[in-house]
Amino acid sequence: MPRLLLGLISALFLVCPVGAQEPSFEEGQVWTYETGPLDGGSLVKIQQIETVGSRAAPVTVYHISLIGVMLYGDGVPSSVAHLPVSEKTLRDSVIALSDSDAVFPDYRPGIERWRFAEGGVFDIPLADILDVIRETIEETPKRRVIGSL
Repeated sequence: MPRLLLGLISALFLVCPVGAQEPSFEEGQVWTYETGPLDGGSLVKIQQIETVGSRAAPVTVYHISLIGVMLYGDGVPSSVAHLPVSEKTLRDSVIALSDSDAVFPDYRPGIERWRFAEGGVFDIPLADILDVIRETIEETPKRRVIGSL
């Protein structure tokens, strides 16, 4: 019996190593994440972290940017300047911190528009969010734009 108990305890440590902990998210971090088949090699950066909502029901929002994503089906990598996501989204998506010094787009105008619209927060994995963005782009009528915006 003691041998069986020792074996179970040893197996538990193999499955749940001592010292293993959830990642800590901080502004400025760049992460690799679980991508869909189109976005291999893309990166996510935590641009800003803030708490919104009431004192009774605070919500932590992670304002992120993505680079190296394929949004338009033309084989040219794109970027997403601003996405408001939950901690759950990050925990379900990120793999490892990256030491990349890649340039990410300016996220601040996106935060301003998000605040003005009283926008929500994504709570699904990043790969799923990108699929939603692609579907939205595909469903949007193609318009020819003349001149500059």
